[in-house]
Amino acid sequence: MDADVLPNALKAIMTRHGWSQVELAAELGVSQSWVSQTSRGVKDSGIAKVQRLLDRIGWEVRITPKTENDTVKRRHFVSAVGSIAFVPSPKTAPYQDPEYVRTLAERLAQDRYAQGGIPVSSTALRHLKKVGFVISGKDRKLQSAASDLACEAARIFYDARRYDVAERAGSFAFELARRAGDVNGQAAACSALSRISIDRGHGDRGIMYARQGLALPDLSPSQRAWLKLRMARSLALVGGRERAARHRLAELGDTEGLSPYEKADMKGNVGVALARMRAYPDAHAAIAEAVALSGQCSPLLLVAYKAWQAEAALAASEPLMAAEHMAVLARIAPMVSSARVNAHIADILGMSTRWSDVSEVRQASEHLRSVQPE
Repeated sequence: MDADVLPNALKAIMTRHGWSQVELAAELGVSQSWVSQTSRGVKDSGIAKVQRLLDRIGWEVRITPKTENDTVKRRHFVSAVGSIAFVPSPKTAPYQDPEYVRTLAERLAQDRYAQGGIPVSSTALRHLKKVGFVISGKDRKLQSAASDLACEAARIFYDARRYDVAERAGSFAFELARRAGDVNGQAAACSALSRISIDRGHGDRGIMYARQGLALPDLSPSQRAWLKLRMARSLALVGGRERAARHRLAELGDTEGLSPYEKADMKGNVGVALARMRAYPDAHAAIAEAVALSGQCSPLLLVAYKAWQAEAALAASEPLMAAEHMAVLARIAPMVSSARVNAHIADILGMSTRWSDVSEVRQASEHLRSVQPE
């Protein structure tokens, strides 16, 4: 199914896969308007960009020059091109290519950090269904890559508060990593499953998953640190385990090899654990650092930890501090679409009623209520 011009290629791709323009845009990582304009011949993108985009879905640009002369000058390249064909790549099918699947996982993570879990959920679910066949295969590299994808899908569903789906995706990620012999993939799945349990308030299950991950051999320093953090967060939810939780937090230290996103998220998680244990001064400092770090890399983390700042201030009976955080939160909350953030806002509004006679709190609550999703 070759195509001689890009508009025809896009139409052929959509027909072949049964995709709408919105779905094709999601697969390519572009806007729907780009697909629409390019399909109508209104927008003209460079060859390099087109090849990069089509490579994501297993198609390639094939160029045939009119002349045999290899010394065609660069400025005459366009006139020397006899034909450009957009054809399905003869390489491995996209979802059978480990590098392609891993790239999809990375893209899902980027979208989650930028937008929140709700708008990315349908794409994550579609990708997850496509890699389902991997579980019974023997390609360990593909199973490991599919585990990364399933683990990221679990995080997305968790942020969308689709907990049952998130747990199934996390369990699928663990099984794929186990079959692939991927220890860090198993650890990542355990960490995700513990995180989901923590958000559900199931401290005992969070401890179970964290302990399972920590029992794995030869963990990377970052994976071990995350699992210790999950253990601390889980312990903080269980009565009488505060000392053990603090001990786990003290073990973290400075972890090398973390991405900017992970540094912000880890620092924020430490702050939240401290707030749960009513260590408010230390909690305020840690969450403030998470807000500063996430402001440089992730709208989702920025909004989430600004919400935690407000919630921690209310829990510490500091209404004026809380009002300041709530006012900022009202400005930035519409930047993302996260069920987790929406739940935080509802909690903050409920907690703030205690100080409804404080004008700053009352005004901040009104502003925050005005941006709540209907």
